[in-house]
Amino acid sequence: MASPAKQTDKNHTFLQALRHAWAGVRVALHKERNLRRDAVAAIVVIGAAAILRARWNDWLWLLAAIWLVIFAELGNTLMEDMVDFVTKGAYSPQAKKIKDLSAGIVLLTAFFAVLVGALVFIPLVWAYFR
Repeated sequence: MASPAKQTDKNHTFLQALRHAWAGVRVALHKERNLRRDAVAAIVVIGAAAILRARWNDWLWLLAAIWLVIFAELGNTLMEDMVDFVTKGAYSPQAKKIKDLSAGIVLLTAFFAVLVGALVFIPLVWAYFR
């Protein structure tokens, strides 16, 4: 039985686009260990915020930080894969610079998320144990 033809043109429906986007997320979760760690950390943060009864504005900050980290990690994966595709895996100083810059975005985003987490959770934990 022949396999279906590979799509090379634009998506024709929203559902088709959604399927392709979700496939990209699944591939990233399967391939990228750091993204899986981020997902586990997000679940822990959400659980802790629920247990400590975070206020709605705390939830907004936490969810924004979570999504920024995930977005940065997906962008980093995209950049690394594009560079590897273009260079065919060969070393290039420019390729290294691009990958380092992309990783730097993830690092700074993670620092922001830690700062948000500290600003939200320190008062919550303090109040919980008082």
